[in-house]
Amino acid sequence: MHPRYYRDLIVRAVENRDDDMLDSIANHLADCEEGKTILRAKGYGLHGMAVAALARQVPASGQQPE
Repeated sequence: MHPRYYRDLIVRAVENRDDDMLDSIANHLADCEEGKTILRAKGYGLHGMAVAALARQVPASGQQPE
């Protein structure tokens, strides 16, 4: 999805005081950050790398990085 979609989703949730949506967004962000931390600990990626770029480095076969 385009970042604008998520921005609008957050703005609507705040304006509408939709705590369930805000919790969902926060949980999704926390899950992404945890996944990023796990991959970094396994030797993938560099500090500051975006989650999608980091995930692209993981080989489909499940082999560890060199």
